[in-house]
Amino acid sequence: MMMSVEEVFTHIEKHRRELAEVCSQLIQRPSAHPEGRTAECVTYIQDYFDQLGIPHEVYRRNEEKPNIVVRVKGTGNKKIMWVGHLDVVPEGTPELWTHPPYGGEITEDGLIWGRGSSDMKGACAAAMVAARVLSALKEVPNSIDFWFTADEEVGGGDGALWLAQERLFDGDVCIIGDGSPGTPESPAIDLGCKGVAGARLRARGRTAHGSRPFLGDNALDKLLKVIPYVKQIADYPLEVPDELEATVAATIEYMMREEFDEDQQNALTRLFNYPSVTLNLLNGGVKTNVVPDYADAYFDIRLTPGSNPVKVRERISALVKAAGEPEVTVEFPRPSKTAGYYDSPNTPFARQLAEVVEKATGNQPIYKLLTGGTDAVRIKQFIDLPCLGFGSSIEAQAHSPNEHNSVELLDMSCKVYAAFPLIYKG
Repeated sequence: MMMSVEEVFTHIEKHRRELAEVCSQLIQRPSAHPEGRTAECVTYIQDYFDQLGIPHEVYRRNEEKPNIVVRVKGTGNKKIMWVGHLDVVPEGTPELWTHPPYGGEITEDGLIWGRGSSDMKGACAAAMVAARVLSALKEVPNSIDFWFTADEEVGGGDGALWLAQERLFDGDVCIIGDGSPGTPESPAIDLGCKGVAGARLRARGRTAHGSRPFLGDNALDKLLKVIPYVKQIADYPLEVPDELEATVAATIEYMMREEFDEDQQNALTRLFNYPSVTLNLLNGGVKTNVVPDYADAYFDIRLTPGSNPVKVRERISALVKAAGEPEVTVEFPRPSKTAGYYDSPNTPFARQLAEVVEKATGNQPIYKLLTGGTDAVRIKQFIDLPCLGFGSSIEAQAHSPNEHNSVELLDMSCKVYAAFPLIYKG
């Protein structure tokens, strides 16, 4: 007889300490970029499942950046994918950490501390324990592959992007373990995420000695003149799909739970109806007494899924032309006809995942959008696969000093990951 969802939840609650310990062990195996090595984490995952006799396979294009999949075989012909990443961002300034960034310390208040605890080794720990619980059942209606990947933080080149390109991913639907699930009192499912439509300005001039600048042609001056024109793209209205209007409103309301000043609140209300644009890199010149003959500016521009990035690029090009500096050109390093991705909230997959979340938390989840990207964007470049996000991250902890996660969120996510294969009907 198949174990009920409620019995699975009770079983997982007995593994709360293990959830914290697995997360701690993953944190203690650093996988930060720029190296982004995941080999130590993958070896730990292999050992964990070898002791339990649970099948797994390792796929690698780069010896130092392996990916591992743990397979739970179901009795039916449907397969679910769960995808999460093992790589993390650098820890930054050590003095800003009150707990060692790679210590994986578990404190009495139920928190696990360290780089990657929220983004996203906590969700990986939840997925590992969910795989353990499911493998112990006599009958699971649907198969599920738990994928733990490399390189998400740098574009997925040796991870999800490569796995998708090589068609090594296989499933009917996909749960992305990245992002925040909210809290048990206010849970949330991610329908998709914003897309990146960056722009690069390039200015060229003529060098000269700083004591005689009139003999040169200052590229930085030209660049500084054009930058404000590009920033005007923040006032360009985006065409947001009708079926996302309720999700956009719910996302803004969800994000407003944090404390923001008036300017931040005003910016948040525009976050999905207009492009967000920031100038994040500025390069130029070689020496303080040399007039620069080149200068580059790099913009991070984010677009709501379903909007038209081609029109945005056309508008940016027109703005640059309007600045009247012929030796300043604009390039678009990642041209695309689509922005990010989203899946409809009106599908059986979305409704059934929401059903499981409500069973696990006692509260009906909202649907929201992520402002950052996930591996779903890379998967959807090559595979037509519905992807919904449900992670275990504490809001605003990703990439921050003193990053931490809670056993409560790991427990909630583990219950969802383990229960969904029991109720999914396609």
